Amino acid sequence: MFNELFGIFTFIVTFVLLIIMYRMFGKHGLLAWVAIGTIIANIQVIKTIDLFSISATLGNVMFASIYLATDILNDIYGRKVAKRAVWLGFSSTLVMIIVMQLSLHFTPSPVDTSQHALETIFNVVPRIALGSIIAYIIGQHLDVMIFSLIKKVFSSDRTFIIRAYGSTLFSNIIDTALFVLIAFAGSMPNAAVFEIFITTYVLKLLSTIFNVPFGYVAKSMYRRGKITSKDEGY
Repeated sequence: MFNELFGIFTFIVTFVLLIIMYRMFGKHGLLAWVAIGTIIANIQVIKTIDLFSISATLGNVMFASIYLATDILNDIYGRKVAKRAVWLGFSSTLVMIIVMQLSLHFTPSPVDTSQHALETIFNVVPRIALGSIIAYIIGQHLDVMIFSLIKKVFSSDRTFIIRAYGSTLFSNIIDTALFVLIAFAGSMPNAAVFEIFITTYVLKLLSTIFNVPFGYVAKSMYRRGKITSKDEGY
């Protein structure tokens, strides 16, 4: 049960950190979160763990936090800012891939102890990242579009939960399917790939269900004027 309990702890820490970033830096904190989060999630997803005796990849909680960050940006600052966040996350991942691939091609010193470890992680990242980039761009744009469409019908603060759930639950199906197929198909047995798809989507689903209260906390801070000065300070 350690992984399950530690997963709950990690979930809480992740979303509390997101709220702290928003509280300290306003919308720029959320934009930074999307950029940092895509890099972290693409590294985390390399690691496979067992949850309730089922194989799953890490990174699901971080990806869920990125979706929440873009939903908050979309709800408070508009679709244009949310789309900017999506492209910022894409650019961050692309920069990481290029820079780390260049770094791996340096000849290491005889006393170096990190080359093998870096190769183990970042030589796997390009395929993982390719799947993530394609899934991320399509999934996030779907999320932003669906969120905006739902907002035209349900626009009050109380219906943020409908906008967040409706947009994320659908876009995550497409996101997860694309990512798992590109990142793992052919390198694992089909049964394992399907298992990863199911567990990944279920974990994202659970993360979405339980992360919306953090979205309400962010919106509450904005309504009470605790964020405006941060937005204007940059």
